[in-house]
Amino acid sequence: MNILIIVLGCHIAYLLNDRIKTAVQLTTVLPKENIVWGFSGGIKNKMVDKVSEAEKMKKIVENKEPFVYGSQTQWDYILDEESTNTAENFTMFRRILEKEPNKYSDIYVVTSDFHFDRAKRIADGVIENNGFHWVLSDLEYGNFREMEKVHLQNVEKDVRVALLRELVVPL
Repeated sequence: MNILIIVLGCHIAYLLNDRIKTAVQLTTVLPKENIVWGFSGGIKNKMVDKVSEAEKMKKIVENKEPFVYGSQTQWDYILDEESTNTAENFTMFRRILEKEPNKYSDIYVVTSDFHFDRAKRIADGVIENNGFHWVLSDLEYGNFREMEKVHLQNVEKDVRVALLRELVVPL
């Protein structure tokens, strides 16, 4: 059975790198031949970025970028290059999981510790009874922990909008 590791994107490079580092450390205790990477994150600002967060993460893990986190193991990848927020990330993975409901024996979600409360509430709102295992990066950034408290107030709306968007314009 396969193990899916979903890494949530971030437009702040060193937070993104730390999430990848955390995810790669997780792989040291998992059977590598069964891992499927799920990298989730599109381009938030098309004026600045030309490469999606998902593609950046894949390059890091494949050692195509000057980072040392990756492995030479051949991995399978799911790239979500369209989602631009956490609710869309989970909407996209819900669709993938619905297509093959028994494909993954375990699903790990990697994000930042400061992002966990909101991400978990969104995940639970989009994918009921998901049973996700959460692995958290501990790197902080500015006032993001305080900003998450503000964003928590919008979780129900964010989930509703992402689910409606999927019905109207599938990702």
